[in-house]
Amino acid sequence: MTKQTRLTSPETNPTTISIPELRAALNGRVIAPDDAGYDEARAVFYGGIDRRPAVITRVASAADVSQVVSLARETGLNLAVRSGGHSLAGHSVSDGGIVLDLSDMKALQIDTEQRTAWAETGLTAGEYTTVAGTHGLATSFGDTGSVGIGGITLGGGVGYLVRKYGLTIDDLLAADVVTADGRLLRVDAETHPDLFWAIRGGGGNFGVATRFRFRLHEVDTIVGGMLLLPATPDVIDSFVAEAEAAPEELSAIANIMPAPPMPFVPAEHHGRLIIMPMLVYAGELEAGERAIAPFRALATPLADTIEPKPYPEMYEP
Repeated sequence: MTKQTRLTSPETNPTTISIPELRAALNGRVIAPDDAGYDEARAVFYGGIDRRPAVITRVASAADVSQVVSLARETGLNLAVRSGGHSLAGHSVSDGGIVLDLSDMKALQIDTEQRTAWAETGLTAGEYTTVAGTHGLATSFGDTGSVGIGGITLGGGVGYLVRKYGLTIDDLLAADVVTADGRLLRVDAETHPDLFWAIRGGGGNFGVATRFRFRLHEVDTIVGGMLLLPATPDVIDSFVAEAEAAPEELSAIANIMPAPPMPFVPAEHHGRLIIMPMLVYAGELEAGERAIAPFRALATPLADTIEPKPYPEMYEP
């Protein structure tokens, strides 16, 4: 018997979709609520979000994306688009709707002569950075390797190279985007410039990006890592002042938080308020050590992993 899943919206007439027919229509995978792996497929990075979509489509191509977008338009159902699943608001999954999961789309083409890359949006920041790093090149992404490049790029992208090379969108040269009518458009500064302007920081509101063309920079060995300092008012004020005065080669992403019960944190500091900066100096190594020295001098570090290392190691777990 053919399995039927009814996908309906209050604003539209009821529409019945055959899961086998949907599987036959797409090159990618279709995961229904009674399939093994459904619970894993609907899970997202942040806890506390427990939503049950009617169907999850792990698309394999831009053509698949176009079909799924058209399906959502025809049924009127909510369409959640997932790259890495890190949306804090839970936009990567929906209740009773369709999840368009890009995580199987991971093609990456690097042009070392032009220093550009075409990257599908199912790639994570860590995956992209690891491959680019084999050529001594990098694009600035965020501070977490498992974040999908789709969401962080469309949202702007603050990362370890932000002060030297800008946001992720500053390195975005072009994109392939499926719009709400199912069309696949190549957008850049010359072609569909308004849409290209909108996707650079406008989030996922203007279409589903399937590929990006990025600029790459020479980034090989950096001085970087994590520093844990007690979060006293004086240390916090001084940290901000040092970060503002630092050379542009040095980027810092800092969190003020209770010290986690990790093996490298002395037990007596667990739960106490700390400042945890991730620091990256992208330049000459000796200059990097000099630039980071003032941060180490703010207080006796509770932990210090800063050292010269290949840039991709900043994204290791």
